[in-house]
Amino acid sequence: MLFQVSMGSMRHRRNGNFESSRLLYSSMSRSIDVACSDADLVNFIQENFKKRECVFFTRDAKSMGNLCKCGYPEDQHIEGTQVNTTEKWNYKKHTKELPTDAFGDIQFENLGKRGKYIRLSCDTDSETLYDLMTQHWHLKTPNLVISVTGGAKNFALKPRMRKIFSRLIYIAQSKGAWIFTGGTHYGLMKYIGEVVRDNTISRSSEENVVAIGIAAWGMISNRETLVRTADTDGNYVAHYIMDDLKRDPLYCLDNNHTHLLLVDNGTHGHPTIEAKVRTQLEKYISERVIPESNYGGKIPIVCFAQGGGKETLKSINVAIKSKIPCVVVEGSGRIADVIASLMEAEGTLASSCVKESLLRFLPRTISRLSEEETESWIKWIKEVLESPHLLTVIKIEEAGDEIVSNAISFALYKGKGCSSSAAFSTNEHDRDNWNGQLKLLLEWNQLDLASDEIFTNDRNWESADLQDVMFTALVKDRPKFVRLFLENGLNLRKFLTTEVLRELYTNNFSSLVFKNLQIAKNSYNDALLTFVWKMVEDFRRGLKRDYKNSKDEMEIELSEECPTTRHPLQALFIWSVLQNKKELSKVIWEQTRGCTLAALGASKLLKSMAKVKNDINAAGESEELANEYETRAVELFTECYSNDEELAEQLLTYSCEAWGVSNCLELAVEAKDQQFIAQPGVQNFLSKQWYGEISRDTKNWKIILCLFFFPLIGCGFISFRKKPVEKSKKLFLYYVSFFTSPFVVFSWNVIFYIAFLLLFAYVLLMDFQKEPTALEIILYVLVFILLCDEVRQWYMNGSKYFSDLWNVMDTLAIFYFIAGIVFRLHSDESSWYSGRVIFCLDYIVFTLRLIHIFTVSRNLGPKIIMLQRMMIDVFFFLFLFAVWMVAFGVARQGILRKNEHRWEWIFRSVIYEPYLAMFGQYPDDIDGTTYNFDHCTFSGNESKPLCVELDANNQPRFPEWITIPLVCIYMLSTNILLVNLLVAMFGY
Repeated sequence: MLFQVSMGSMRHRRNGNFESSRLLYSSMSRSIDVACSDADLVNFIQENFKKRECVFFTRDAKSMGNLCKCGYPEDQHIEGTQVNTTEKWNYKKHTKELPTDAFGDIQFENLGKRGKYIRLSCDTDSETLYDLMTQHWHLKTPNLVISVTGGAKNFALKPRMRKIFSRLIYIAQSKGAWIFTGGTHYGLMKYIGEVVRDNTISRSSEENVVAIGIAAWGMISNRETLVRTADTDGNYVAHYIMDDLKRDPLYCLDNNHTHLLLVDNGTHGHPTIEAKVRTQLEKYISERVIPESNYGGKIPIVCFAQGGGKETLKSINVAIKSKIPCVVVEGSGRIADVIASLMEAEGTLASSCVKESLLRFLPRTISRLSEEETESWIKWIKEVLESPHLLTVIKIEEAGDEIVSNAISFALYKGKGCSSSAAFSTNEHDRDNWNGQLKLLLEWNQLDLASDEIFTNDRNWESADLQDVMFTALVKDRPKFVRLFLENGLNLRKFLTTEVLRELYTNNFSSLVFKNLQIAKNSYNDALLTFVWKMVEDFRRGLKRDYKNSKDEMEIELSEECPTTRHPLQALFIWSVLQNKKELSKVIWEQTRGCTLAALGASKLLKSMAKVKNDINAAGESEELANEYETRAVELFTECYSNDEELAEQLLTYSCEAWGVSNCLELAVEAKDQQFIAQPGVQNFLSKQWYGEISRDTKNWKIILCLFFFPLIGCGFISFRKKPVEKSKKLFLYYVSFFTSPFVVFSWNVIFYIAFLLLFAYVLLMDFQKEPTALEIILYVLVFILLCDEVRQWYMNGSKYFSDLWNVMDTLAIFYFIAGIVFRLHSDESSWYSGRVIFCLDYIVFTLRLIHIFTVSRNLGPKIIMLQRMMIDVFFFLFLFAVWMVAFGVARQGILRKNEHRWEWIFRSVIYEPYLAMFGQYPDDIDGTTYNFDHCTFSGNESKPLCVELDANNQPRFPEWITIPLVCIYMLSTNILLVNLLVAMFGY
C-alpha cells in the first residue's frame, strides 16, 4: 500500500501538479519525509531498480582465458545463457534486466563508517533514482550540487589542491550541497573522501556532508559482499572489506562517502560505464523546479574540474552542452591546463592551436592516440570553448578560500543564462531569470557582482521585484544587500506589510531572545520592555491562532490599527536590534524616522537584555552595540544642536508610540546613557526646564530671597526669559512664572521639609506632653500631607515605585510614625514612652531623607552618589571585621569565663566589647593584676558581667601570656584593616 502511495506521488509530480505551500520564508526543511518500513523500502527498490546480467556468451578472443566480451567467464553467467559467436556484443541486446540484489547499508570493517548503497542498471530513470535518495534515503533537497571530476588515475595531491578540496567541502557543508565523485578509494576520490572526513570531524556539524559516489559495479573489488543473502527480508547491512594492497584493475569503495550508486551494465572490468547515469542525474537535478529555492527556482549545479584526461574532457563537454557551468583549476595539470590555456586565446580558435596545447600538457597520452581520436579530442575542446560564459578558471597558486567561493558563485551566476550586457526585459521568463541570478548572488553574498552585473543603469527595477530577495537578505543578515536594494528602488514601507513582520517575529525570531526578553520584562518591570514583549507576544500568538483558526479571522486581527502597523520601520528595527544584528540594524536605523529616539531606545533594550544573558560574550556584544547606538545618538543630537538649538530641544521631547510613548530624554535616563545626558545641549535644555520661565542668568540667592520677599519679583530684581505682551497682566504673569518654576517649587519643598524636621525635633525635645499639643497636631497634619504625596507617587509609578530605595525609606518612615502615634496615644506610661522612642528612631529616617533631596546639588550631588557607591564596598570590609571580631570575642570569652548563660552578656563579651576595642578601648578584664572583682558577679544573678574563672588560690586562672598578646594582635590587625579601608575609600 505504501509503495502505491509513493508511486502515486511520483505520477503526481510528473503531471506538474506538485504544489509547495509556505509563508514568505520558512525555516522548515524542504526535504520530503516518507514514513516507510524496511519492507516497503525493499519493495520499492525491487520494483524500480534493476541489475543487468549477460545472457549471451560471446567469447573474447583477446582474453587469456575463456572470458565473455562482458568480462565474466562462462561459469559466472546465469542459467540459460546462449552462446553467441557471430554478433558484436552490446549490453542492450546481450544483457537482461533483473531485480537488483545489492542494496542497503554498507559497513566498512574496522573503520566504523556506514553509508547507503545500491546496485542499479545503467538505464535507470533519473527521476526514480532522485526519489530514492530524497524520499527513501531521506536526503534533503540539495541547495547546490558540486560534481567533481578529474584525477581518477595517477593523481598526486598537491598541498594547494588539498586546500581547495577543503574549501569545497566547507561550501557543501554550509550550503547544504551534494558532492558527486567517482566513489572509489583511489586517485582524486580517495582524497575527496579524506577531506570530507577531516572537515566533518573538525567542524562538528550537526549535518554531515553528503558525498555521493557514482561508480561502475563491474570495477568494484569484493563486490560479492554487497549482494544480499537469500534469507534477507528487511534492511541489509553489508560488511565491506577494503583491500588497499590488492593489485588488480578493480578498485575499493571509499569509506568516507555517505552514499554509493553502483551502476551496472552487465560487464566486469569495464570502466566509465557510470558516466551516462551520472550525466543524466546531474541534468535532471539541474532542471528540477523548487519554488522555495534560494537560487531562483532551480537547483544549481556546477562541474569542478582539475587535471584529468579523456573522461574528464567528455564530462566537461557534456556539462557545457547541458548548460552546466564549470570551474577549471589552472595549474592542476593535463586537460584542465589545456582548457585554461586556450581560454586566454584571442580570435577564432584553430585546430592546430588546440593540438599544440594538447601536446604541451598531455604529450604521452596524445602520442598514443590515432589521428581520428585526436580529432575527436580537438572537437570536444572546441565545443567546450564555444561557451566561454560557462567556464570559470582559477589558478591553483592563487586559490584561497575566497577565490574558490567566488569562482563557484560566479560560475553559477553565468550559468543562469543572460549576459550581463542584456537590457532588462519585460518578458516574464527573463524577469524570473534575473531574479534567479539575484537570489544566487545573495545566497553567496556576492555584493560586488550584484552591484556591477545586476543593478546597471539600463535596468529599472520595480519595488515589487525586490521584495522576495529583500526578505531573504533580512533573514540571512546581509546588510550590504539590504542597502543595495534600498538604493535601487525598494520601498521599505510598502515591503513591510503585517504579514512580513509576522513572519519575521515568528519563524525568524530566536526563541532564546524571546525568553531573555520575557525574563528582562519580569525582572525590571520596565515600560519599554513590557511594550516590546507584548508586541512580540502578539505576533507569536497571532501565528498560533492562524494555524488553529481560519485565515479570515487572522486577517481581521491583523488589519486592526496598532503601533506596529503604523510604524513598521520601527518594528523591523526592534527585530534586528533584539537579535544583535549589528550591521543590519544600523542600515535599518538610517531609514527610520526619529533616529535619535530609535538609537536611545535600542541602547535601552540592549542594555536590559545584556543583564539577563547567561553567555558572557553575547552580553558583551549587546553592551558594545548599546554603546555604539548611544554614540550615534550623541553625534546626531550634537549636529542638530549646532544647526538649530530650538529644534534640537524639541527633539528631546519627541516621542513615538512604537517606543511605548517614551521620549528621547526619558529613554536616555532609563538607559543611563550618561554620555548623551552630559551633552551641553541636553544640559542646557534641562537647565531651562529646571528654572522654567526664570532666566538662567539669575543668581540662586536672588530667587531664594524672592521666596520670602514677594514684592521683589515685580520690581525687576530677577529676570525672565520672555516678556509678557500685555503689560496689564505683566505683574500677574511674572508671579505665575515664578511660582510655577520647578526650581522654586523644589526650594519650597526643601524649606517645608526642613521646617518639618525642626518642628519634629522641637516636639521631641521640648514639647512632648501626655496629651498632644497644638504643635504636635500640626506635626501629624504635615506627616499626613507627606503620606498623600507618597500615595500619589505610588499611583503614578505603579510597581516601579518600590524599585527606588528612597521611596521604601519614605514608606518606612511614615509607617513608623503611625506606629508611634498608636503607642503614644495609650494612657499607660510604658506605651507612651515606647511611642516617644519610636518617634525618635523615626526622626533618624526622616533626617536621612535630606541626603536624597540634596542629590540635585551641583556640589553635594556627586559626593552623595559617591558615598552610596562606597557603602557597597564598605560591606566587604565589614565582613573582614566581623570575622576578626567573632574569632577574638569567642576565644576571649571562652578563656576568661565559664558557662555564661545570659545571652545579653554573651553579646556584650563576644560582639560589643571587641567592637569597642577596635577603636582603642582597651579591655581591662584580661590583665589579672588590674582585675576588679567588685564590678562582676559570681552567681550571674546581678546586672554585672560574670567574673573570670578562679584557681585554687582564688586568683584569675586565665594565662596572661595568651590573653595580652591576643588582644595586641587583634587591635593591630583591626587597625591595619581600618587604614586599608581609609586608603581604599580615598582612592575610590
